[in-house]
Parts: sequence; structure tokens; C-alpha cells
Amino acid sequence: MKTKILRLSLLGLTLASTGSLALAKEQLPNLSEEKPAARFQVAGITWPEKPGDAEVCLWKDDKVAPVCITVDDNSAPDVPWWLEMADKYGLKVTWFLISKNVGGNGVGGTWKLWTDVLAKGHDVQSHSHTHLHTDDPGWQNIEWEYSESKKQIEQNLPGHRVRFLAYPGGANSSLNDRNVAAKYYAGARWATGMLVNPAVIDYLGTRAITEDSFDNPKAPWADFKRVLDPKDKLYRAWGIFINHMVKDKNPDRPLFHYIADNKDKLWIGLYGEISLYGQERDTAALKVTENSASKISFTLEDQMDDKAFDYPLTVKVRLPDAWKSVKATQDGKAAETAFIENEGKPYALVQAVPDRGTVSLTAK
Repeated sequence: MKTKILRLSLLGLTLASTGSLALAKEQLPNLSEEKPAARFQVAGITWPEKPGDAEVCLWKDDKVAPVCITVDDNSAPDVPWWLEMADKYGLKVTWFLISKNVGGNGVGGTWKLWTDVLAKGHDVQSHSHTHLHTDDPGWQNIEWEYSESKKQIEQNLPGHRVRFLAYPGGANSSLNDRNVAAKYYAGARWATGMLVNPAVIDYLGTRAITEDSFDNPKAPWADFKRVLDPKDKLYRAWGIFINHMVKDKNPDRPLFHYIADNKDKLWIGLYGEISLYGQERDTAALKVTENSASKISFTLEDQMDDKAFDYPLTVKVRLPDAWKSVKATQDGKAAETAFIENEGKPYALVQAVPDRGTVSLTAK
């Protein structure tokens, strides 16, 4: 497919995109390229120079890199321990559920348990319905495996959206089909692999790493410490950690300490939040429509399905020198924003959802 160049204000750079991302408004259910060409060049934290200049940040809140903790196979007996670790270290956890296993006090847990997990700010998504147990009397095909899980979780957790899948492994893992998954999910995760380069994310096949790869010279390809090293080729990469049942529940864990100690640089997010952000960012178009001493306005669009992709992108805006504070609205409604300074110059970090109307900034 011929490559097109979209002139976007993204990270202060030109973003290269495949021809599937045309400038005409689309409603893509996901970015499904398995081996995408580099969508942009990864850079460090940048600062727009002139008042009114704006750019979409690589990651939420202009953090250096994101990290997410995921747990497969329900692993319900470990939920209290994970919740304790989350409170202790500031973690956010995504559980991938085998939906047929929910409904008891065993490894599958109860719907009440997963309701409580959601209420605490964590997430539950799909790990298929039977985990590819084709010997199950009700098993039909891979499409049923993926779609039935989504249906069951959403029916039993009213109001909750299941938009992400962790492919089940094991003896029948060859049955997994990313093209079928793309019909039901905005993104999907494989099992162990490598850190995820932000410029070439395969959103229907992100790779995960294990905790024992952290600071491990025998597994340098998966050492999460690389994401904060500006000299490393995986600087600013996405670290996705995969877990099952935890054998050693010692809470004094080097990885957790590292994440907590670097929370000013890391976006500690849910798997789905980071996937939504990345796909919106990779197709974003930002245009400043008004730039005066008293007001700055911009529009933000993307190519993704507006019903599924509703997570805010962080837009960094250079403010007029005289501004000592800032407030923002989007489509006339208050938008979250933070006033920051760099080398004595004022900036705003604005949380704006693509395709939800004009964003306007004024001094308070």
C-alpha cells in the first residue's frame, strides 16, 4: 500500500501513515495493520515555541512512557492481593476474564467480585469465553469464542464496555484469529514478547512482558528500565506486564518500587486506556483556529469510531507570556487542563476528546 504523508501537529513532527488513513473522516473500529510502517519518529519531550503553537503529546499528561499491569485467567483468589499492591504502589490493573469461568468462589470469581474491581478504578476485559476449550459441549468456533465473552461480560456487568481481548494461549492457540478479533474488539494483546515501540504499535497484537524480565541482563529485550533511557532505541516504549496466579506474594517487589519511584515520568494506565490513546493519537489531526492574546482555540479530529474511541488526548499548548493561569472548554463544556511552565514560559496540558467540538483556552 502506498504511503501518504499527513501534515499533522503531532509531537511537533510530521506523521507518516498508510494510505488507509485518508484525510476524509472515517470511523475505523481499530488500527488493524499487523506490521505497520513507522507512523512517526519517536522524540523526547518537546515544547512548542510560539504562543498558540500546539501539539498532541505522545502519551497522556506528557509522560515519558506508559505501563500497564494485566492479569489473565481471572485469577480471582489473588484479587485482594492485587488491590493491596495497587493501593500501596499506585498501580492500575486490567483483568482479562474467561467469561464461562465466572460464577463461583474459585479461580473464576463472581460477577460481584468483578463489579467491585471496576468500582475501585480497575478494569476487566475479555480473555475469550472458554479459553479455547474446543471439547466444551457448547463450543462453536473462534468467532463465537470471542463474541460470546464480550456479550457475557457486558450483560453481567451492566454499563461496562468490553473493547479489548487477550488472546488465549495453550494447546489450541493456533485457532486465534486477529481478523475475527478485529470485528469485536478495538485492540488485543498476545502473551509474552517485547516492549512495544510506540511508532509501530500492532494494536491487534500488542506483546506483553513478564515481571522477571525487569532489570534482568538475560532478557535485555524486555527490560522495562529501557523505556526511560533517552539513549535507548526503546525509549518511551509501552510496557505491558502479563500475570497469572501469583506464586510469591512478597509485596516488596523491585518492579513495583520502580514504577512508584518514577510515577512522575510514567503513565500508570489501564490496558484499554493506553490502546485507545495510541490509536486516536496515530490518526489525529490538530488545527489551531484562533490565536490571540486573550484566546486560543483549536479543533482535534481523528479517524477512529467515535462511539468506541472516546478517551481524551493530551494537547500541549504554548500560552501567551502574560498568562499566569488557564481554563479550557470543549464544545462549551469545561475541559480538564493544567497550567505548567518550562524555562519560564507558560503552557497548558489540555485533555481533549477527538471529534467532540472546538477547544478554547482563556486565562482565568
